[in-house]
Amino acid sequence: MVLINKKKILILSLNFEKMNKLLSLSLLSVILVFSSCSSSENEAMEESTTSETLLSTLNYIVDDNEFVVWQAKHNEDTEYAYQSQVKISDGSIMVEGGEVTKAKFSFDIASLADTNLPGNMIKHLRGADYFNVISYPEITFYVSQVVNGEAKGTLTVVGIDKKINFPISIEINEESLNAKAEFDLDMLSFEFPHLVKTHQKSPEKRKSGPSNIVHISFDISATPLN
Repeated sequence: MVLINKKKILILSLNFEKMNKLLSLSLLSVILVFSSCSSSENEAMEESTTSETLLSTLNYIVDDNEFVVWQAKHNEDTEYAYQSQVKISDGSIMVEGGEVTKAKFSFDIASLADTNLPGNMIKHLRGADYFNVISYPEITFYVSQVVNGEAKGTLTVVGIDKKINFPISIEINEESLNAKAEFDLDMLSFEFPHLVKTHQKSPEKRKSGPSNIVHISFDISATPLN
């Protein structure tokens, strides 16, 4: 005959229940720890991906219908009296490590838009005395570097290259790039026949002629190629 010790069975049963509770709590703790680690790892990976995106090489394409504004005046004028727009026909910007390293822009000079220019002046500007659109339909600008808020590069007008630099403000993120600038440009360097003739006149006669200094401004946006 087997004697059953009910007291021992009860104690063993209670101990088993305690062990189950401890195991359950331990398992829950492990799950919570792993969940926390996984969440932290995901956040770290997201931050890392964002950083890598900004640090990687990105190519931006200038958006459609972007343009450059230029203003001109006569030598005797105190303010710029004429204004027009030139369309950017093609534009690409390379960004490495969150900084612009180089860029290329093409401007369709035939697109010279009439904002407040008389029709005969636009015809004159497109002609051989100035931009000579038939022989030189585009103006190009190659940016070689952007350092400390200053863009440096080569501007080519009517086949003549000129090194220029000007202050520029650039904002870059994963979805877009925005560039703003405003500066004066001496067009006499491009040897426009009409400007050269005006410059050769006496100071008194030169007053009524066109100034060789034009004011350039732009506020353009670009989108990542990929």
